[in-house]
Amino acid sequence: MIARLFKWLLPVWARPDHPLMRYEVSHHGPSRSRRVAVVQLAALLAALAGAALAYAMIADLPASGLSLSAMIWQSLYFPALVLQWITLVAALALGAAAVEGERSRKTWDNLRVTEAGAGAALRARWVGILYRLRLPILAILLLRLALVLGMLADLTAFGGHYAQMLGANASPPLPDSRLSLLYICLTITVNLLLPPAAIASTAAFGILIAVWVKERVYAVMIQVALAAAQLAFVAGSILFIASILGGAAALPAHLELMLFCAYSGLGDWGLLLAQLGSLGEIWHRLPYGVNISIALTALMFGQGILADGLIGLAERLAERQN
Repeated sequence: MIARLFKWLLPVWARPDHPLMRYEVSHHGPSRSRRVAVVQLAALLAALAGAALAYAMIADLPASGLSLSAMIWQSLYFPALVLQWITLVAALALGAAAVEGERSRKTWDNLRVTEAGAGAALRARWVGILYRLRLPILAILLLRLALVLGMLADLTAFGGHYAQMLGANASPPLPDSRLSLLYICLTITVNLLLPPAAIASTAAFGILIAVWVKERVYAVMIQVALAAAQLAFVAGSILFIASILGGAAALPAHLELMLFCAYSGLGDWGLLLAQLGSLGEIWHRLPYGVNISIALTALMFGQGILADGLIGLAERLAERQN
């Protein structure tokens, strides 16, 4: 029953029994046993745990005065950022190479005039990219799930009144403790759904580059420029946000809110909000900072719409090219 419902909800081109999807999964997703996949995922998570431990030792994070969830969050924050950036760059690179094989074999024009057309092929490639990146995506989601569980555990602190205290300490204070719980639930949802949306839209943009830019050297230059710009944005935002939270820098309230929204949406995908202590600090320091979660929710849906629009634009470009 569940399989039938899942099949009914998916468009025809995305169904597992579609010929193009079967080709993408078998061709771009090398066959491996579940045991091998589990071992690879465990190795990736172990590497991240080792990186988190190394960062905690190098940064000399205090072992006392912090809750267990805060220690885990602080230790994992930068290793998780690195994994997210690598996954994003990989999604862009795989998307930009989506039609390179067909062009090199001189089969791209033949594919465009088939009954399915280039559109179905491009959409299948898009899903294939997400399939190939399933291990890092799953690792990102598991890390966030661990942080979410820490948030849920922290909600029981102070006799179960932690959410009420966060709302009362917000700027301006929330009039009802139930609103605090609603915003926290929204933050948890965004933390789990925003990374796949960001990776999917990036892969779609890479496919648009693949269709639009025929010369490989120019496509590579665009990828390098975008990857460098993303890295510079994340690094610059981290430094400025740290200065704001430390009281060493200040901006007008609306600009600070815009900066935190932009960084949380396009930089760390809400990771800054994935710990109640950090979330409460942002709510307290930023006027109407509770609305960041609403902005991220809108961005999440917008990225889904954007991904579909980019693939649609790539289809039209492919059909019009000579």
